[in-house]
Amino acid sequence: MLDVRRLRFLVELSQRGTIAAVAAALHMSPSGISQQLALLEREAGAALLERIGRGVRLTEAGQRLADRGADILAALESAQSELRSPEEPPTGTCRVAAFASAARALVPALLDCQQRHPGLRVELVESEPEVAVPALLTGDFDLVVSEEYPGGTPALPRHVHREILAEDPLEIVVASSLLGTRDFTRTAKNLPWALEPVGAASRSWAVQHCLGLGFTPTVQYESYDLNLLLLVVHQSAAASILPRLVLPPQRETASLVRLETGWSRRLVALTRRARAGDPSVAAVRRSLQGQFRESVVPVTNRLQ
Repeated sequence: MLDVRRLRFLVELSQRGTIAAVAAALHMSPSGISQQLALLEREAGAALLERIGRGVRLTEAGQRLADRGADILAALESAQSELRSPEEPPTGTCRVAAFASAARALVPALLDCQQRHPGLRVELVESEPEVAVPALLTGDFDLVVSEEYPGGTPALPRHVHREILAEDPLEIVVASSLLGTRDFTRTAKNLPWALEPVGAASRSWAVQHCLGLGFTPTVQYESYDLNLLLLVVHQSAAASILPRLVLPPQRETASLVRLETGWSRRLVALTRRARAGDPSVAAVRRSLQGQFRESVVPVTNRLQ
């Protein structure tokens, strides 16, 4: 019979990559983890690990067992969650990860959620989805706020549950002083642009959108910090395409020309399937949905 606790160590190793990382996450020594994995190999009657330099990697049998182990641990977590009635008051700790521009917007919702549910502690960590989603699977987070740009939904691990929080319209923004009296569609190709770096989903989509309008954007400023891109726009240095959530209220952007693209990015909540219905996770998710709906407000101009 396989020991479930040791099976967890193998699953953690498949997700975290190194014994040192597993040991740090579980507050154990690397030698202690190695000993437990050696015992698991004896129980399994098969080689689960092989040496690679100073580290280890899973064998084919080890990966198969880790995949099945992830299913077993998810079933145990689901069984534990089902013991809690949906009508129970949210209690305990819910750790939330969100990328930078979303994290700033959801702070009021998380504070409000804690005030309405005194037994619930909500922790927030700023983290990009490519880091946060693997951490969700290892239990470091209970809910991850991610983004999806038009044209594709990223493939998610089978144990991850996805729920849409809001549609966040994408807008072309340019300083009135930079544009002057010129028509945007005729001068866009001559404008400098501020976008996220190559490789970002927003960058790929923005370039494709500009190509659809008949020009290739000349990118002069690059940053993952959307507030920095907005600052560049405010300084009349470049045009950009930004999600509405990042933009101040329209009354505070009188110096900018804001044009709707007709497209939106999706803000989504990712949780482990086993905890999707947990009262605490559900309470936080509802608060985020309400906050994002209030944060995304309409504008009046549309690019024809």
